[in-house]
Amino acid sequence: MLMNRSVPPDTVLPHVVYQNVVDAIEWLTRTFGFRECYRYGDPVSGAQMQIGKAWIMLKRARDGSASPAQLGYGTQSLTVFLEDLEAHFERTKAEGARILEDLHETVYGELQYAVEDLDGHHWLFSRHARDVNPEEFGATLAELPAPSQAPEQPAVNLWELTDHCTPWCLHVVATLRIADHIAAGIDRIDGLGAAAKCDASGLHRVLAHLASKGVFVEIEPGRFALNQAARGLLDPPALLGLDLNGIGGRMAYAWGTLLKYVQTGASAYHEIFGLPFWEDLNAHPEVAESFDALIGPAGHGAPNSEFEITGGWETVRTVVDVGGGTGAMLAEILRARPHIHGTLVDLPRTVARSAETFRAAGVTDRVTTVGQSFLDPLPAGADIYLLRGILNDWPDSGAAAILRRCAEAARPAGRVVVLKSVGPDDAPGGLHIEMVLLGGKHRTVTEFRELASQSGLEVAAASHQAAYFVVECRPRENEP
Repeated sequence: MLMNRSVPPDTVLPHVVYQNVVDAIEWLTRTFGFRECYRYGDPVSGAQMQIGKAWIMLKRARDGSASPAQLGYGTQSLTVFLEDLEAHFERTKAEGARILEDLHETVYGELQYAVEDLDGHHWLFSRHARDVNPEEFGATLAELPAPSQAPEQPAVNLWELTDHCTPWCLHVVATLRIADHIAAGIDRIDGLGAAAKCDASGLHRVLAHLASKGVFVEIEPGRFALNQAARGLLDPPALLGLDLNGIGGRMAYAWGTLLKYVQTGASAYHEIFGLPFWEDLNAHPEVAESFDALIGPAGHGAPNSEFEITGGWETVRTVVDVGGGTGAMLAEILRARPHIHGTLVDLPRTVARSAETFRAAGVTDRVTTVGQSFLDPLPAGADIYLLRGILNDWPDSGAAAILRRCAEAARPAGRVVVLKSVGPDDAPGGLHIEMVLLGGKHRTVTEFRELASQSGLEVAAASHQAAYFVVECRPRENEP
């Protein structure tokens, strides 16, 4: 059996002496939530264990080494920094460990508690609570090296970067709604397996792995509790993005086509699901509904209508939100500017769900909805044609087709305003899910300027504002 030697480079690995390593493994796992990585010797003389990002090596007392219990006094204390410190404190108390100091905030700005383990070692579990001035307690800060003297970046563990296990475990527990079952009071593995209609043994292994990564806490063998990270799985947007039965599954499996995207620049989504992305959603309404929910306000937060356009909003009377989903952005624009009337354009199944959005905003009497593709001719004659987070979903050919439709409808005096799809020329590049789903692209201003020109538009303004990078286009003169 291969040993798990995955301790990251540049990591201090304390060797902690115990009279009985097997007893220590069991106690540290049950009480503190450590994960056993491997043990060695027969009888067992040592073990490597991990909690969060902290590692220790357990050693059997021999050859001149002894534990505090044998010596009658302690020779060291160990400090571990944890995110969900409160839950860890409650777990440790529940297991009957000897608490040396209750949970408290120190003068150094740390939240911490102290506890003694089965062999008398003292442990300090801690989390940063607030910044303080070192001079308050007579400390000084070491001078940081100048940029030119900055140390090299630590080595990267490639095997940790290729961990497929953890993300798939998260997808599985989200799909099975395990966090919901625990929140409802079902915390033992047999009950969780029954509630989720799955194999309890397999589920136990998944939850134990996640607990070792800081998601869930195994408060005793086979019994789990939510911690701060696991409570995130109670959040509807998180479930939408992780549930393998909905859009979360489509996105997860689509990453398997990344090689084809890199080789061709085009999406290979259809090779997995049999249809291109938009056609697949049309064929599977339940997946389409989860997609709409994910990209709506629940998935990306309330849309921000606070952006400026050249000349201000006072002269604007009509706005067409092209591909505006269920109308959240348009509703905010109209609510903030009572003199404007709006038109929502999106597929029929999507605009059919917009009525409640406009009713809640109190703008129903100033909205028209049009159920159609934005690749078809758009309602003409409006002052503003808004494209918020649309063009980044399309390769150049599709984005140009959408821009041409906007240019046709905006002539002669309208404008096309683009948000969230274009950035400044010096913006760092990134890899985004829409690239593998759709062959989409985030474009710089220079790249977009060429695309706009091909579509009968010219870029009139581009500015970095608080909420968005805003690009305004006008139809070119003398275009048909």
